[in-house]
Parts: sequence; C-alpha cells; structure tokens
Amino acid sequence: MYPETDIRPVRITQEMIESAKKAIPESPEEKLRKFVEVYGLEESLAKIMINSYYLDLFERIVEEVGAPATLVASTLEGTLKSLRRDGVPVENLRDEHLVQVFRAVSRGDLAKEAIPEVLKYLSENPERSVGDAVKELGLEKIGLRELERLVERIVERNTEVLRRRRERAFGAIMGEVMKLVRGKVDGKVVSEIVEKKLRERLAALEA
Repeated sequence: MYPETDIRPVRITQEMIESAKKAIPESPEEKLRKFVEVYGLEESLAKIMINSYYLDLFERIVEEVGAPATLVASTLEGTLKSLRRDGVPVENLRDEHLVQVFRAVSRGDLAKEAIPEVLKYLSENPERSVGDAVKELGLEKIGLRELERLVERIVERNTEVLRRRRERAFGAIMGEVMKLVRGKVDGKVVSEIVEKKLRERLAALEA
C-alpha cells in the first residue's frame, strides 16, 4: 500500500494504545468467565445470557442497580418468556420499566415474588410506574412485626395440627401464610419467621 501523502503522519503513543485497548469490547469467552466468576451465574444460564437479546440490559441492571444476577437473568430469560406465552404484551415494556422493578427489589420496596405480577401490570399499562403497580395491586411491603403477628395467629389457629404433625406442619402453615403475603414480603423471610414461631409454639405445648 502507498502512504497517504495528503495527511500528516500521526505518531502513535502508548497512551493512545492503552485508550484503544479499553475500547475493545469483551469477547464472549471473557463475558462467560465474568458472568460465572464475578456475577455468580450457573454456566448454563451464563451462556444463555451471552446470546440473549437482553444482554446489554442484563449487564446494566446488575452493575448499576446491584440486583442479584441470577434473579435478573431468570426474569429476563424466563419470566418474560412465560408472560409472553400467556398473551401478556411484554413488548410494551421499556428498559426503564425493568430497571425500576429491580431497583425497587434492591431497595426492599418490592418482594422478588411480585416481579411477574408487576411486569404484567406494566406491560398492560406502560404509561404507569412501578409505584403505581405496587399500589394498585396491593403489594405494599409488610413490616417484620406485622408479619410475626400474622404468623402467630395462624400458628395458634393450627394448634391441633401442630400437636399431631409437629414439625411436619410447616408446609401447611407456610402455605396458609403465603396465600396472604405473597408478593408483599420475601419468601425466605416468611420461611424463617414460620420456622421460628413453630419452634416456639411446640416448645410451649411441651412445657
């Protein structure tokens, strides 16, 4: 090739080289390693996300919002597909809808169990906000003390079941509580409270 005589030569500096290196996008192999080792995704899910339409949004939510990567990935590649199969117009969702949903989860304003319900609402009402969805769907978070009182009442109501089934009554009581609080509090928190109150009640029955 002949040199361009109309353009003055440019001296390539080390600073320019380093700047260019930073502009090179990550390779699929580098992303896979990061998703598994840094984000904590299972390798199979990490591979799905690398080829996902939502790849850029996934990385944005994980890095900017700090939401759990597995929850974000399963929502984008699982929940949205499930809603679409059910006829929900998820194509109405904007990136900001999804960012705000995970921001609410990260702040503790929304239980992760409520994500499908909120996304369905926003798909059908794209002009509304996550806050609107929470209010209209009755998904305001339940305080810990209120949850404890609710569990105590349900455990008390099931005293005879506890006498017969003891620790095996956990599933039935957990199910009854979740019918009332699903989407309003994290299921893991509910499980811990139910287990605690069951132990306390069983100890009282044996005293």
